[in-house]
Amino acid sequence: MKQVFSYSLIYAIGNAANSAALLLVIPYLINTLTPAEYGAWSLFEIAIALLNLLILTGLEVGLMREYWFQDNEQQRKRLVGNTLMMTSAIGIVIVAGGAGVVAGGIDFDLPGAPHTLLLVLAIGWSEAIFTVFLTLFRIREQPITFITLSIGRMALFALLAIGLVESGFGLTGALGARLIATVSFITAGLIVGWRWIAWQLDRALIRRIVSYGLPILPANFAAYVLLAADRYIMQGVLSLESVAIYTFAYKIATVLDVLVTRPFALDWAPRRFKIATQPHPEQKYAQALLIYLWVALSFALAVIALTPLLYALIAPPAYWPAMDLVPVILLAYIIYGLSYPLNVGIMLKDRTRDLPVIGWIAACCSLALCFWWIPAFGIAGAAWATVVSYVVWTGLITLDSLRLYPLRYPWLLIGGMIGVSGIGYGGLWLSAQWWPATEPVVAALRLGWVILVMSGYGFWLWQHIQHRQPSFIDLPVTGD
Repeated sequence: MKQVFSYSLIYAIGNAANSAALLLVIPYLINTLTPAEYGAWSLFEIAIALLNLLILTGLEVGLMREYWFQDNEQQRKRLVGNTLMMTSAIGIVIVAGGAGVVAGGIDFDLPGAPHTLLLVLAIGWSEAIFTVFLTLFRIREQPITFITLSIGRMALFALLAIGLVESGFGLTGALGARLIATVSFITAGLIVGWRWIAWQLDRALIRRIVSYGLPILPANFAAYVLLAADRYIMQGVLSLESVAIYTFAYKIATVLDVLVTRPFALDWAPRRFKIATQPHPEQKYAQALLIYLWVALSFALAVIALTPLLYALIAPPAYWPAMDLVPVILLAYIIYGLSYPLNVGIMLKDRTRDLPVIGWIAACCSLALCFWWIPAFGIAGAAWATVVSYVVWTGLITLDSLRLYPLRYPWLLIGGMIGVSGIGYGGLWLSAQWWPATEPVVAALRLGWVILVMSGYGFWLWQHIQHRQPSFIDLPVTGD
């Protein structure tokens, strides 16, 4: 498990770099752009994520799955080259189609259109290709390259974004900076990774990666609906300003996803297959779940402790109404994040066709609740709709995975951990009632309380796993 944590830490740095630029420029953007412009930026971000999803079509997952099953290094090189060629070709089709729609003169009623919309299309295409390169470096276990490319792209984007916005290009300049930075580091990735790429079209290899990755696309699209539906519905029902206020609260909570969940998921995606080939895999799966949950809960409580101070330091008063929603969104992120360590059976048994069904059940739940609760409760309705739909997603993932590959998880330890975190949150809630939580000293005390509560349980948990090795972790459950 030490290797899991060391690589997760490395990917945490790299993944944070990939996302940190977007987070680091937020204080600048929300204080420079109008709320309507920042609301548009928020919609463009989730539109880029959709383009990335459609262009990749699960190819990067197929690349991970098939890479080490190739017989020799030349076959692996051809696999990577075919993945890049397919990604580029799909991107050309989607970008050309989108550009045709934009050129058709449809009024999207968004700041900077049509130029901003064309930039969004180009960014989605370039970031899909960049993702394939990062996937290659993950597979080859090249963390230094992964981090270097990620941090370089982050730094270039942040510098260009501020420079172009200050030069009077506004929202268009910020999007242009993102495109320039990504294209620059695609070039760098191509130079570094050239020795692992062969540009020889192989239809058999393409069929293999597509056959594994393509069934995941509907599930990924359902996951996208879970993530983004609230913002789209909010724009129609409320306003771009409401989208901006809600999105800033989301960005505060996103720190958990950037620094904990995504790094774990990046390392876990290939590692769960490797664990399955090792002695006592059931023990390792259980340990990974326990430690991921402890880290996620501890980090979420730390974010809650610091949230009032962050709002005071960063956000204009217009953004403050959503501060109380940060714990709700963090809860949603924790619930969704649990679907990664709990999703063992579906992936090991190659039952990826189950994921679209589960995804669309949760997505339909999200859409129904958003259409119901956002008009009734505003942005708070969106946050709670996300929580409920994520419960559906993770719950069904867990049930299906356990049906396919029975495991005995330490539910008593998990329940105890949730109870301790509840005590930690209760202390934060009480402190907010007694003292003005925006002061740095109070924020430090709140953070100290979280460290005291969660580190105590974490130390006991680690000793429990290392020394006692309880049977419900060690032993597999008999199943079909």
